[in-house]
Amino acid sequence: MTTAHRDFEHHQIWRVTPETLRDATALLTDAILRDHSSVERVIGLANGGISPAHLIATTLGMNARIVRARHNTSDGAYQQATGKVSLDLGPLTRALNGQRLKGRVLVVDDICGSGATLRRAHDDLAPLLGPDAQVLTAVLCLNTGATTLPDYSIWTVSDWVVFPWEQPPADNDTTPLPPPRKVLRHV
Repeated sequence: MTTAHRDFEHHQIWRVTPETLRDATALLTDAILRDHSSVERVIGLANGGISPAHLIATTLGMNARIVRARHNTSDGAYQQATGKVSLDLGPLTRALNGQRLKGRVLVVDDICGSGATLRRAHDDLAPLLGPDAQVLTAVLCLNTGATTLPDYSIWTVSDWVVFPWEQPPADNDTTPLPPPRKVLRHV
């Protein structure tokens, strides 16, 4: 197995503003509903997927479930992927109380850096899925180094990205990502 890899050109540190976050999640929701008649469950991968998952779920008239995931060894900029992802499905499993997830399950994260977190989430959710369940994945940003692609993304990047819930690096200026214009579909 090869080590997961993220591309960093070191040209700038991108920033997602609260406004572009809101616009991006609205575009993602519209695209997903255009392609699929419904979504029965939204799962955000924490920490980065919490805000976008809540925004999408609220638009769909439901509450998002959160699954804790850990991939980076620190919160510093330009962290290379380890390929080792830990996922805590305990709270979701307890909430399901023996039931299986049905219909379309949308897994949301802030960024697909290498693809390792989405791959792990897809594999680990499999035993919790009912026979009719389908997993869809959506992210705000897709790093050009990702080997596993999400179903949907907004921006393709090859540098570090700072999101509204993160502290920007003190010694680096950030560049706002352009307003989202379209959703990229990778399936």
